[in-house]
Amino acid sequence: MSRTISISKFVGTISLGLLTGLSYTLSTTTVPPLLALPSATPAHSTFRHLRTLTQRHQLLLSTLSASSLVMAYILSPPRARHPYLLWATLATAVGWGSEAYTKVMGKAEQKGVVNERRGKNIKKEGSWTEDEEWVHEEGNVNGEVVREGMEGWRVKQGIKAGVWGVGWLMAVVGMWGDGA
Repeated sequence: MSRTISISKFVGTISLGLLTGLSYTLSTTTVPPLLALPSATPAHSTFRHLRTLTQRHQLLLSTLSASSLVMAYILSPPRARHPYLLWATLATAVGWGSEAYTKVMGKAEQKGVVNERRGKNIKKEGSWTEDEEWVHEEGNVNGEVVREGMEGWRVKQGIKAGVWGVGWLMAVVGMWGDGA
């Protein structure tokens, strides 16, 4: 049983470290070259693809990390149930929760809920995406809006990297203290 607990802690901590590295790399290395592209159209299409892949990988890694750490906590005997496992899980959930919040707000806007930031009722047919506001009527992409969206996403990834980094640090120090 202790081997299962140790493996769960290890998998959860490694997944959390990968999450931290992914978000940090996106915010510091990947997005700045996209901002330097000469045209908004290739930057927009590349950014959409990058954002889709990022969401998929972050969801996978955060689910793996949180479930492994919670499983290690639940399977541990009462004297070995250290709170760092829950705090690291909380850090994982906070980072992923911002993504879930964005999706929920997008679905609310799709159904016609009033968007208070824009001050108007949004009712769109079909699927709602954040990219629809970046495209003009002719199908051209607004470069300034694309730049603002990419910079906002970059800041969001930096914040996630910080939150997940703190969780990863807690998990590493906790495992070191456990001797696991």
